[in-house]
Amino acid sequence: MEINSKPCLAKRIILGKNKPSAFLRFLCWSSIIWDVLLALYMLATAVVILIGGAQFGENSMLQDFTTKFCFTYAILHGVSLLAGILLYRQKKFGFWLYLISNVGLVVSTFIFLDTLKADNVQITFTLIMIGLFGSQWRKLS
Repeated sequence: MEINSKPCLAKRIILGKNKPSAFLRFLCWSSIIWDVLLALYMLATAVVILIGGAQFGENSMLQDFTTKFCFTYAILHGVSLLAGILLYRQKKFGFWLYLISNVGLVVSTFIFLDTLKADNVQITFTLIMIGLFGSQWRKLS
């Protein structure tokens, strides 16, 4: 019995006792999964660049990826992950943290990447997710 209770205890400590509404749960889980995947990918990319000195080709859209950009992007996704967990716990601070971190993600691409001038998909997706989380404002404490 102790083996089964440890994952439940860890989940309850991280996500809290109260379950949010189904829609807010869906938003939080999609954000959490996305942030974990991208944070791990960017950390791995930064380590590969740092260790191997790998450079992308001249014609590649990824030629401006540097360790500084990858680590910054990974940290911002880590903050967004924390915000997703706080939103799952129905905390208003999580919304503000999510807003700041995701705006930072969009802005950081314009600061670090010269080859990526305007990524309308990223901007649109970010605004939609912020709007969807904002629509759940009344359910947050």
